[in-house]
Amino acid sequence: MIPSFDLAVIGGGSAGYAAARTARGLGLKVAVVEGGRQVGGLCILRGCMPTKTFLESAHRNHEITRAAEFGIRVGKPKPDWKAILQRKDRLIREFASYRKGQLEKGGFTFYRAQAKFLGPHRLGLEAVGEKRVPDEIEAKTFVVATGSQTARREISGLEEAGYWTSDDCLRVARPVRSLIVLGGRAVAMEFAQYYAHLGVKVTVLQRSERLLPESDPEVGAVMAEVFRRNGMKVFCGTRIERVEKKDGKKRVIFQERGKRRFVEAEQILQALGREPDLAGCDYRKPA
Repeated sequence: MIPSFDLAVIGGGSAGYAAARTARGLGLKVAVVEGGRQVGGLCILRGCMPTKTFLESAHRNHEITRAAEFGIRVGKPKPDWKAILQRKDRLIREFASYRKGQLEKGGFTFYRAQAKFLGPHRLGLEAVGEKRVPDEIEAKTFVVATGSQTARREISGLEEAGYWTSDDCLRVARPVRSLIVLGGRAVAMEFAQYYAHLGVKVTVLQRSERLLPESDPEVGAVMAEVFRRNGMKVFCGTRIERVEKKDGKKRVIFQERGKRRFVEAEQILQALGREPDLAGCDYRKPA
């Protein structure tokens, strides 16, 4: 007999858990299906929480460089990139472990499995790990909370030159001397500040006329001013023409208000937006 539920939630991250907990509190029979290699979801594992641990380390480093302003004599701080990564991993393991406990003891059925739609009210499950799961489940309603992934962008030469995504940045334990950040929204801004406050030469290229274009204009203007004051180069209103490798570095050629420019760096961070991560569940958005 196929297990049947009022609600099935695909994804056990922050949104999925909140939906499941709310539905369970309303008396519904709920299942949560989580197919990731780790339990925790985007926010805990690859988003908000790990970037904040990085930013705190970078903030401490930056403030130490300003110690003389407050009458304190210290030597030049030297970031330990590997130790910063290890601290992030330790804290994220704690958060993820707590979320796993919430899912396992939330009063709903928790499946560690990959989910794929077989019809409008049926999911096929493929177990992740050793614990067995049913081949299929049924539900009256579904919540798709599978998170997002970095959106691919068609920029001439970018794939050939190579780049980092935000996911890559969370795993890198080696320093870089210079970085070009493509993008001017939240993810791009967090990593731009993180690297700059660890002493990396950072250049930001933003397509819109200001940073954080979805916020009030004053916010983006102040951020650009602060970034430049901290030694970053910030270009807004740009159009990237192509990317190429030149003398061991990566070069981005772009237009800024009709004027052709180029910048070079050791590495590029592609932070030009994200898109829903739906491929695994074969989800078809209603017409």
